[in-house]
Amino acid sequence: MKPTAMNLVGQIVVGGLALMALLATASPQAFAAPGSWVGDADSVRLFTPGRAVESTLLTPPPELADGAHIRTLRWRFTAPSGPLRPEAWLCHPRRCIMLSTPSGQSQALAGLSADAPLTFRFRLPASARSTQPLRIEGLQVIVDYD
Repeated sequence: MKPTAMNLVGQIVVGGLALMALLATASPQAFAAPGSWVGDADSVRLFTPGRAVESTLLTPPPELADGAHIRTLRWRFTAPSGPLRPEAWLCHPRRCIMLSTPSGQSQALAGLSADAPLTFRFRLPASARSTQPLRIEGLQVIVDYD
């Protein structure tokens, strides 16, 4: 049988409808492209040894697709030089990781939701002695996600 223009148009329409039905039933995660988001937080001041202080929330962009998961985190912050070293953590609502350096990267939170806000948490060691508050600045996180 010789294909006609009408047969060809019919095949295209049916094929297009099948594709639309497939796309309509697919989950949004199927179309989520890998990407990253950057969050910055205000500086924090530590006054009391042993008391933890959290940063403001580092929030993902609202357009981040549901179902995106953290792949890698990168962070940085600046603490004054000197003998007084704050303890530091980067926290997801599900868990925190201890940060041993003021900048670095980790996959310790890989697989957790990338659309959840993060916070930095700092604490002066209980044995710390200081007459001045310790100011920590430049708080930033970069979340790579799939």
